[in-house]
Parts: sequence; structure tokens; C-alpha cells
Amino acid sequence: MKDENVRRFESAAGYTGVRIREALVNLPDSIKAVASEIRLRCGRPVMVSGMFGDIFLSEKGIESYILTDNALKVSINDIEECFRTVCGYSVHTHQNSICSGYVTVSGGHRAGIVGTAVNIGGDISAIREISSINIRVARQFKGIADELFEHIKGDLSKSVLIAGPPSSGKTTVLRDLARILSSEQGGYSKTVIIDEREEIAACCDGVPQNDIGISSDVISGYSKGAAVATALRSMSPQNIILDEIVSDDEVAAIEIGLNAGVSFYLSVHATDENELIRKKAVTRLINSGAFSCVVFLHGKDNPSKIAKIISAGDLVDSYDGNIHSGCFGCGDRVLCRVCN
Repeated sequence: MKDENVRRFESAAGYTGVRIREALVNLPDSIKAVASEIRLRCGRPVMVSGMFGDIFLSEKGIESYILTDNALKVSINDIEECFRTVCGYSVHTHQNSICSGYVTVSGGHRAGIVGTAVNIGGDISAIREISSINIRVARQFKGIADELFEHIKGDLSKSVLIAGPPSSGKTTVLRDLARILSSEQGGYSKTVIIDEREEIAACCDGVPQNDIGISSDVISGYSKGAAVATALRSMSPQNIILDEIVSDDEVAAIEIGLNAGVSFYLSVHATDENELIRKKAVTRLINSGAFSCVVFLHGKDNPSKIAKIISAGDLVDSYDGNIHSGCFGCGDRVLCRVCN
């Protein structure tokens, strides 16, 4: 029986078209099991990325870290075949997703699509002359959030912020946390997953391709602020899961939910405390008193692993009065008690 991660890679490879798929399937299982991306660039070699770095491959599926003359190159026909396949041979059905730059396919894989935009009235109405397709292999690691859940289960009324650099596994942790919260382990809590980029639940035709528990609901395709408002209005959630908050509008919607007694589990790009408190939107939330802790993850070399957990109160206290140095105009850093 094939390893689950090998099977998921081969499932993703199936969207690349016959010629490239055959080469990908011939890769060693040790590569397939940890590969995260399959990149097709018109006129250039196929690349596979993962924990091993980036590799090229020949038509026979022989991998190499060095570009050679026999590297498998992507043709226009390959790009067109892959594009039609990820769209299920119905480009019109996926037009909105395509204009946003991606299509989520069965298995939870996500195909990033770029090319030449067709603009009408300042809005992108279509993408033509597709030049690159990046297929991200869907992975699910159950149990990865167990340590975090053990830390927070004593008071699930509080919210949690998960921070880490790019590729540190923030989405992976949120996905597993959603599964725990909405399963027996979490008391079947009503959990809404705001899956703006369709990476957490990875719904295809309305069906989550990842295990997100029994009592979870998924909102996709909305902006984060609109999705939070919809969840509060329609789904009576106990928890809301939201990936990568960035703007004041998103924070304003989250604050409404916090005031309604909803617990939020959020992620943000930040390597450490110093980077975190430079984000005005984030520090505004931390200062609300609704968060129990901030969880910092290791980097991409040790993805989804907790580096440290800091009490939100301790984080506020540690910068109380000291953050004023370098503050730009009384407000770029909300935690600055001198300016505020």
C-alpha cells in the first residue's frame, strides 16, 4: 500500500498532462513523499520543490539538482493541457478563481496560474497566454496541533495568534487545530473556517478535501472581512479560523466577533516579537485583551513546530514604555503606551 504522501503527490501530478505526469510518477518515492510544488514554466524545465530543495528531471523521471541538456522542458501544449485539466475542461466555471490566480482541484491541490491579464474597466476579466502553472501538493499532518491544543484547552474562550515566517507551517497548524476543535477532542465546537485562498479545507465542489472535523463550516471566495461578517450573521460560531491577517478592515471585523464572544485562531507573518509588534493591525488585536497567547513557529527547516509560546499579557508588558523609541507618529505601534 502506497504511503499517503506519495499518493497525494501522484494525485497532483495527474493534473500536469500525460507527458509530464509520466516523468513525475517515475520519481523515487522518497522525493514524492516530501515534494511540495510542481512548477511548469513555458519553454523552461519542469521543477519540483520540497524539503530537498529544487530539482529538475528528465523525461524518464531521473532527478538532478543540476540543469542538464536532457532536462524535461515544458511546451505550450503542456501548459494548455495542464490548464484544461485543472479547470476540469470547463474554463468558464472557474473564471473567477482563475482571475484570482489559482484553481483548487480534487484532492485539495491548488494550481497557481499566471499569464497576461485581460482588463475591462480596471478589473481582471480573464487570463490569456498562460505562462506558468504552479501546482502545490496538498498535505495534511494530523496531530501537528496536539501540543498547542494541550496548552490552550483549559480556556478555549480566549483567542490565539500563530506567528511565523513564510513556509513555517502556519496554515498546516490551523488546519489541524480546526480538525481538533470540531471533533470529539474539542467537544465538537462549532468552528467556521474562513478559507479565502482555499488552502485550509480545500473544498472542491463544496466538499472539503482535507479532514477538518465534524462540526466545521467553510466559507471560501469572500474577502476576510466579509467572511467574518457572514459567519457571525449566519453560522453562530464558537470559533473562527482565519489565515494571514494583514489589514485594519480585517481587524475591525474580528473585533466585532470578539465582542460577540467568538474565539479566533489567527495566523500572521512574523519571525519574532520585534517583527510582530511592528504590525499595527496585529498589535491592535493583542492589546484588546481577548488573546491568551502568541505561538511562534520555527522556520521552513522545521515546519509546523512550535518554537515558543508567549502569553499575550506578557508580550504587552514586555514592551510597555519601551516601544516608544522609533515610534512613527503616535500610532504605527499600537502597544506604545507613551503615544497612546
